[in-house]
Amino acid sequence: MHAYDQIEYSNVALWFNKGQIQELVAIIVEQGMHVAWKETPRYFTLSVQTDGDKHSLTFKRKGKRYQLRDRYYKIKDQRFERILQHFIEQAKGHAVIKFFTGDQLVVQKIRYGEAFQIMKISGDKREVVFEKECFVTMDDVMIAFKRRDAEERIPVMRMEIDYELAVLQQALNKGDTESVERSQERLCELRHEMLLLEI
Repeated sequence: MHAYDQIEYSNVALWFNKGQIQELVAIIVEQGMHVAWKETPRYFTLSVQTDGDKHSLTFKRKGKRYQLRDRYYKIKDQRFERILQHFIEQAKGHAVIKFFTGDQLVVQKIRYGEAFQIMKISGDKREVVFEKECFVTMDDVMIAFKRRDAEERIPVMRMEIDYELAVLQQALNKGDTESVERSQERLCELRHEMLLLEI
């Protein structure tokens, strides 16, 4: 991308493992920015000081993975922006990135770490400069039909969901808020996996 005045990240969906968070910290320090972090059993928070702004990245622990909680960022420092975009690509995350420069806006939509559409907007003119085409061959369809892992995993997942719902019910009856939250997080993970398998 060319130089820009400001950049906005929205609809950010990003999951990291501990190693990726450590790599993120190392790269931020390497680029000359100040970083501090705080870790609790449930959260890992990074505070990044760029030349003009301070940014907070809060990750919520879900099992062995960490989910970025904030979905919106306004950035002026190009070093920090490049780092964030690199990790979205590496971790196969999702985001809508808006580059503001002069009287022009460039919107880049990223899904599973790859740009699938780039659009330029200037006044009332909109121009799609890139759009990823979806190519599915007959071979891909046949491979998908022959795969048995999804068919085998879905019934097991249904049992896991039933069990987790029973655990949640018990926790609600006891008023155990910590167990309720754990069960809700686990159910969200199972639902996400189920949706991916059923696509």
